[in-house]
Amino acid sequence: MFHHPGWRSNLPGVRLLLAGSTLAAIMAATTPSDAAEPDGGIAFVAGAAAFVAGFTVGGLLLATANGGTTQGNAGWLTIESGFALAPIVSHGLTDEWGRGLLFAALPTAAVAGTATLFDVEPETVLHGSLPQQRVLWSLFVVGLLSGSAGVVDGALAARRRSGKTIAFMPCLARGQIGIQIGGPL
Repeated sequence: MFHHPGWRSNLPGVRLLLAGSTLAAIMAATTPSDAAEPDGGIAFVAGAAAFVAGFTVGGLLLATANGGTTQGNAGWLTIESGFALAPIVSHGLTDEWGRGLLFAALPTAAVAGTATLFDVEPETVLHGSLPQQRVLWSLFVVGLLSGSAGVVDGALAARRRSGKTIAFMPCLARGQIGIQIGGPL
């Protein structure tokens, strides 16, 4: 197994970037004090913007890595971090912080899994074995789908408060992982 000797040296910069992005999103995601009902449209757009920001920054890092493992891995983790940030931003605008954190749990776990995979085999993105690639892409898809469900759920906050809603909840149980959907028929 090949480990680049300086790959850990760039982790503080990546952590600083992620911490700054998270702080900026939380500060921007405050509910206006005069708002009577949460605006689901704004919550959806803000959550989608977090996705786009993660894809943009992470994609740029990946595209300019020129085969560099550290920068490529940082790009991949940045994209996945956008999946975790999006539900928090979306639910923050509707003043449902706890629900946003709940929806961010699964994408955050996917980021942690990917970081662990990169720790074991740093060159997984470009030169990983087929099983490593399957794990990498499975974590990516889990983060993408669960983060998307969180953004949609944030957009439905006004309906939830009116009593007419469709609810999406992450579901983790022994031997099961998924999203539970419910509401009035």
